[in-house]
Amino acid sequence: MNFMLFIFFITICFKATQLIRKEIGSFAAFIFVIGIISFIGNSNSNAYNKESNSNQIKTWKFGPENSLNKTGTYSADVILEKTLIAEYHLGISYSKEKKGEDKNFPFSAFSLTSGISCGTLWIPKSIIVNQTKNKNKFNYFVNGVVEWKLLGLTLFTEMKNYKGIIITK
Repeated sequence: MNFMLFIFFITICFKATQLIRKEIGSFAAFIFVIGIISFIGNSNSNAYNKESNSNQIKTWKFGPENSLNKTGTYSADVILEKTLIAEYHLGISYSKEKKGEDKNFPFSAFSLTSGISCGTLWIPKSIIVNQTKNKNKFNYFVNGVVEWKLLGLTLFTEMKNYKGIIITK
C-alpha cells in the first residue's frame, strides 16, 4: 500500500513539474523540484536531538540518578529564549538529599524547542548545570547552534550561549 502511494506521489510530482514548467517557466519548475526534494530529505530532521538508537530526546547526564540517597525526583524548566513564534527550553531533573543539608543535586538536563520552528533548527551542543551556595538554585550554561534554513538548505548558522540561574522547589 505504501509503495503504491509513493509511486502515485512521484507520478503527480512529475506531472506537476511539467505543468509548472509549461505554464510558469523552467525557473519555477526548478524551485518546485528543490522544494519537494528538501521536504522529502528533511522528513526526519529532528534526529539531531535524539539519543542514539532511540526515539528519546537527547539528555545530558551529570551522574547516575540512582546513586543519590534521595527523597524523590523533581524537575525544573526555564525558557532560554522566547521569539514571536517559538521558545527554547531547558529542563533539569534533580533530587534532594535525604539526610543532612537537604541539598538539591542535578542529575540530567535536556533542551528543546516548542512552538513553530519552521526555517530554524535548534541543536543543543552542551549543557552544564552546577549547584550554588543556595540549596534552591542551580547555575546553568547551555551552548548550541541555530541553523537558519530555506528549502532544506542551511543559509546561516548562529551560535547561541545561554547562562543563568534556575530556582528549584
